[in-house]
Amino acid sequence: MKRLFSGPESSSVEPDSEVIRFDETGFNRSSHLIRTMNWRQSWRWDEITAFGFDFSPSMFPDPWFGDIMESQWFFTVTSESGPQHIYFDKNWLDINHLPPVLLQNMPGLDFDELRQGLSAAAGGFHNYAGEGRWIGWQRTKLPKRARRSNSPKPAKRKSAAK
Repeated sequence: MKRLFSGPESSSVEPDSEVIRFDETGFNRSSHLIRTMNWRQSWRWDEITAFGFDFSPSMFPDPWFGDIMESQWFFTVTSESGPQHIYFDKNWLDINHLPPVLLQNMPGLDFDELRQGLSAAAGGFHNYAGEGRWIGWQRTKLPKRARRSNSPKPAKRKSAAK
C-alpha cells in the first residue's frame, strides 16, 4: 500500500555515485561512468603496490571558487602499461576506522605518514603550499633472482696466423 501512494522507494545509491568496497579478494571501485566506459573495476590485493594520500590541484576548477586543491586516497596498481594510480575521494575512508581487510593486507601501514597528508588537506582547498603525496604503505619489492656466478672466461689465445 505504501508504494501505491508514495511511489517506489529510492535507491540508497545514486545512479551516478561511486561505490568503494574492500573484501578478502581485493579492492573494487564502481560508478555509472566506470561501468558505461567498461573500465576495470576490481583489483586483487597482490596487484596493489602502494596506498597513500594525495593533496593536489583539482583537474577542473570549481565553478564558484576557481582553482582548488583536491584531497584523495589512492592505490597504485600494476597494469599492462605500468603503474596506474586509482584515486578516490577522501570521504571514503576514515584514518581511525580503516577496513580490517585493508589493514590485514597492508602490514606496517604508516599512519603518521598518512596523517601528515590529512593535516595538509585540513588547511583548506586553497592551501596550495600544502600540496604533496604521502605513501603510507608500499609493497616491498620481491628479491631479484640470484644471477649465476660468472665463471671465468677462457683466456684469448693469440692468433698464430700472420
